[in-house]
Amino acid sequence: MDPKESREQFIRDAKSGLILDAARTIFAQKGFHETHLEEIAAAAGFSKAALYNYYSDKESIFLSLANRDYEQLCENMKNNLDPNAKFVDVFEKMARIVLSFFGEHFAFVLATSDFRTKEKSKPEIASDCCNDELFAQFKIKFESVFNVFIDMIGEAKKKGEIECDLDNRVIVNYLLTLVRGVLTGWKIQGQKDDLDKEIEQLVTFLSRGLNIRRK
Repeated sequence: MDPKESREQFIRDAKSGLILDAARTIFAQKGFHETHLEEIAAAAGFSKAALYNYYSDKESIFLSLANRDYEQLCENMKNNLDPNAKFVDVFEKMARIVLSFFGEHFAFVLATSDFRTKEKSKPEIASDCCNDELFAQFKIKFESVFNVFIDMIGEAKKKGEIECDLDNRVIVNYLLTLVRGVLTGWKIQGQKDDLDKEIEQLVTFLSRGLNIRRK
């Protein structure tokens, strides 16, 4: 790529980023379904016509933002993995990263769940509502975050820290359900609780469970 093309691509990427940043704010305020392209364009300082030079529709903006965020989240998780650390310590660090990310972008995360639900129930609708390539990338990005936890469980089993016959994917589903429960509580309350306290309670429950006694 020659210098002129590099400059043009840099400018285009910068403007695309401005649109995504503005879209995040609008999605968080109004939710995905109530957000309109005109609002995103205005927040980014673009006309609606100019916006079409970068994104074809609201779904492509949403998915581009989701792809960017989940890629950053996954990279952050991978960079903080310590294969020599105990599982409970690794889980604590990963839970903190995920809760911090989800808590900051909770409304947007809920919108991504809508897309995943739509994909599972009626995949043909999900394909029709947005760019196929972007949607495929979104599924890969989301799965990559999930796979970090799967690898974490697998490593703990190898070291004998976890003795459970359940499939690793099933275990991760349960773990992430606990994390999502924290987020749901925040949503109902309309505010976040103390993150350190939430992490401590998650780790305590993970380590000790319900301590059920059998007669």
